[in-house]
Amino acid sequence: MGGDLTQRLGLPVEVVPADEGWQLQIGGGVRHEKPQLRRIGEIKAVLKNPDADTPKVLYWMYRDVRLPEHEGQIFASGLRYDLTVFNPGVLCVGGQANDGDEWNKAAGHYHPYVLTGKTFPEVYEVVHGRGLFLLQEVEDVFAIPPKIFRFVIVEAEAGDLVVIPPNCAHPTIVLGDEPLVTANWVSRAFDSQYTPVKLMKGVAYYIVKKGDGWSWERNPAYPEAPEPEVVKAEDLDKWGMPTGEPCYPALLRRPDAFRFLTHP
Repeated sequence: MGGDLTQRLGLPVEVVPADEGWQLQIGGGVRHEKPQLRRIGEIKAVLKNPDADTPKVLYWMYRDVRLPEHEGQIFASGLRYDLTVFNPGVLCVGGQANDGDEWNKAAGHYHPYVLTGKTFPEVYEVVHGRGLFLLQEVEDVFAIPPKIFRFVIVEAEAGDLVVIPPNCAHPTIVLGDEPLVTANWVSRAFDSQYTPVKLMKGVAYYIVKKGDGWSWERNPAYPEAPEPEVVKAEDLDKWGMPTGEPCYPALLRRPDAFRFLTHP
């Protein structure tokens, strides 16, 4: 399940077994903030079943990952590079996964607005495993309940790029029995907005176990929501992003292609 991700990232990183699932082992003098973990008890507000207690550790976040020799260029870009590793599994009670229980997921959040009236976008790269990105595009990210223009479920696997457009809540879902590892570039000029998602008990649809697969289920906290559109990551607009190489070296080679992340 684990393995060496150096070729896929352009940085010396491995997925390694840990006491409660999986973590990343980052070597070669790479700098990053102290890793943070997200436990299931911390996201009860956005769970379909707030009594779910398994798995205990949902994911680990490694923020501001960079090599010392690249710090000047990365800081000048106004961007931050993060890595996240999600434990596989179903959010359930006592480890007994049933159909209708949610697949493990991130808490989900919006980004704040810039002067153009849009929120900051973000770009994700799937490095290992497979999962879903939920894109909930709204008129006003702070409205409760929000008016949803579009709800997109993006199917992604290792090698895929997913651009998060402005004004979208975007939780990540891990599918299957392998850890999901993602990398992302995002503006370092803001804090993520979790509260609007918490107040609505998550986004408009929950992704639940259905046999060995998945399905969606409407979150009843939303009075209305459009039917989800299911798309493959490879069919999404890449917004001019470089493809065919990892996102980390791509920024160093083509910083202009990432400028939309700080100037939407």
